[in-house]
Amino acid sequence: MARAGGDKRGSSGDRKRRREWLVSAESGFGGNGSEVPCYWECGRMLNVWIVEADRIVPGGSYRRDNIVPACRPCNLARSDNAFLTVDQIAERVAATTAKRGSLVPALAG
Repeated sequence: MARAGGDKRGSSGDRKRRREWLVSAESGFGGNGSEVPCYWECGRMLNVWIVEADRIVPGGSYRRDNIVPACRPCNLARSDNAFLTVDQIAERVAATTAKRGSLVPALAG
């Protein structure tokens, strides 16, 4: 069974280097090498173990010019909709929390 993202994700080493870059100061996302804020302004600080590479163009490549650091809830809330605003993403995360009592992968509809 093919995984979403397919071969675009690269090897485990590629993914690790991508996460390390996302939390680095070099990436320009406000990271300090240990932590970086979620790009979607939810207030979560992400370390290299929990940061996710959210693709700006859903389904596109994982090149540095097409990824931003995101927490899991915001990344799932945004899904494949490139046109959601920060406020709409926050509303989806809040709706999931209200419906489920926690942030789980299944999103509120």
